[in-house]
Amino acid sequence: MRDMSPKSKLSRRDFLRRTAAGAGVFAIGGGARKACAQTKGRVVILGFDGAEPRIIEEMLGRGELPNLAKLRDQGGFYDLASSIPPQSPVAWNSFATCKNPGGHNIFDFIRRNPKGSTGPLPYVGTGKLDPVQLGPDGSVAAPPKGLNYRKGRPFWSVADEQGLRAKILNVPFVFPPDPLKHGVMVCALGVPDLRGTSSTYHSLSDRFTDAQAREGLSGGQRMRLQFDGTDSAELPLPGPRDTRRRFGQPGDYTTTTLRISVDRKAGKGTATSNGKSVELVQGQWSEWLELHYKMSDQYSVNGLTRFFPLEIGETVRLYTACVQFDPRAPYSPITYPTEFSAELAERYGLYKTVGWAYDTHALRQGDLDEDAFLQDVERTMAWRERLTLDELDRGNFDVLASAWTATDRVGHMFWRFRDEKHPLYEAGAPERWAKALEMTYQRADAATGRVMEKLQPEDTLMVMSDHGFGTWRTGFNVNAWLRDNGYLAVSDPTKAAEGFLQGINWSRSRAYSVGLSSLYLNLRGRETGGIVDAADVERLTAELRGKLLEVKDPATGAKVFADLHPGAGFKGEAMDEAPDMVLGYAAAYQSDKACAKGGVAAAMFESNADKWSGEHASTEYTLCPGMLFSSRKLAKETPHIQDLGVTALRLLGADVPADFEGDMVV
Repeated sequence: MRDMSPKSKLSRRDFLRRTAAGAGVFAIGGGARKACAQTKGRVVILGFDGAEPRIIEEMLGRGELPNLAKLRDQGGFYDLASSIPPQSPVAWNSFATCKNPGGHNIFDFIRRNPKGSTGPLPYVGTGKLDPVQLGPDGSVAAPPKGLNYRKGRPFWSVADEQGLRAKILNVPFVFPPDPLKHGVMVCALGVPDLRGTSSTYHSLSDRFTDAQAREGLSGGQRMRLQFDGTDSAELPLPGPRDTRRRFGQPGDYTTTTLRISVDRKAGKGTATSNGKSVELVQGQWSEWLELHYKMSDQYSVNGLTRFFPLEIGETVRLYTACVQFDPRAPYSPITYPTEFSAELAERYGLYKTVGWAYDTHALRQGDLDEDAFLQDVERTMAWRERLTLDELDRGNFDVLASAWTATDRVGHMFWRFRDEKHPLYEAGAPERWAKALEMTYQRADAATGRVMEKLQPEDTLMVMSDHGFGTWRTGFNVNAWLRDNGYLAVSDPTKAAEGFLQGINWSRSRAYSVGLSSLYLNLRGRETGGIVDAADVERLTAELRGKLLEVKDPATGAKVFADLHPGAGFKGEAMDEAPDMVLGYAAAYQSDKACAKGGVAAAMFESNADKWSGEHASTEYTLCPGMLFSSRKLAKETPHIQDLGVTALRLLGADVPADFEGDMVV
């Protein structure tokens, strides 16, 4: 169990260093590891993304998490070693595949193509959705197709191949769904919106100027409502990408007409499209509005959106959720089997299908307020709980894994109310905001308790988080440091500041950073215009690590980095994609947003005046473990996230592949 003595902390840190890089593959005869079943029951795993064990421990001490306390007393409560880096896509794929990133190929939210025409280019690091390809006559030449960059087999697929039944519900970064002969899967985080982005919302208002409507937003778009004399307005709402038109040209996204009608005195209105309508009430979430996009005479796509009217009065201001897949006829499969998404709609009615389930972009930019965000958290957590309990009742499984991401998103957005030193701290904030994270953890505790009531005596229950959490007060631009220390040359400061690895003189640059925690060398033969010879990699990596470890914040005197990890520490089939260094920041520091997208800022340090105030993505992983509750006592003091799938397989009597890196922990 959790031992907070100094000696325990040191041994835990040493253990984490060994296991997170993938040390210790337990093989039998070069083939699958033979099963050694410990129970006759089922295995149930509940995942709460980003739940911070230090806060959990404090709440347990105050008696605020009674169900987790019962589970702790029955089995145990442990720190769970996370991945290097402790980013959600990296950690959840380590959970799924029981491998380090070098084996599963997910290293960061952002990866780069080293062979761009003028230099490296960044792109999404986890996967993508290829849009539908239409022929000249409008017929489908190729259907939309999801692609996951993950390598390796997840443990539920291994179980399925051996005849075991798996139910995988909302586990992050599983899109497209894995085929299961004996089970079902519901995809969540990783499912894009109908545009193919992670989530692009719309903010509609009659107070927006044309200039505001043209303004670029992160993950959103503002649109001007131009009401006629009857207080009605029409506008085109973008949907799926039309690849017959070049990106950025008129018509590159198919649109459908959205009509907004309001009664300003009553604070109400309606939203209508293709003959379907929903009621709009100021301060309340609307029902789902069904949308129809006709891309050609031969091909149409259905979608969903909903609204939160912030104002219907003298001014009209409407938050409009990203256009999502209609689960009854999804643009691309989001469940396995494919028809399972429609079955769920028959059970529960229309539901949220986009993976980025909470609109952090809109909250950050003032197009959604805190109370609306927390209402959405409650509704979405309740839906996932209902699905989980329903599937438990239906039985017919050997292993069930179900996950919630609200615990992470509330941490990101509401940490500013917890940290008195954060630039956006508000001493007089309402308690529902100041205690939002604790309330979300209590909601997770309640869901855990309801699951526990449905378990059988021989079942094993594990409740885990993929990483921990902390404050983010200051952003650091690694590229600015590389520039000022002679490792990166900028040819156009304006373009370089915009990001996307523009404006860089690659013929004079030896290193660069792109992604939340990744640093690369400009390697000859690997990068376009690379200048670093392979023989210099180890020396240059050690030189950069040594110098960055000495960087201090001039405002506080604190060191910026706790550690940095050479990419050579990874191992596996995906090593060609590995960064050359993984950043491990000290508490309260992260790479700033400009650096994450490959930008070179004028200054190295930037105060984080952003509602996205909590973070973990590039924190030194030994400072950011997840949590694990188990109904059975563990034989391992500090379990690793790679251990859980191996443990599930062993408990079920299944053979474990030799390339799985985890260990049996019960």
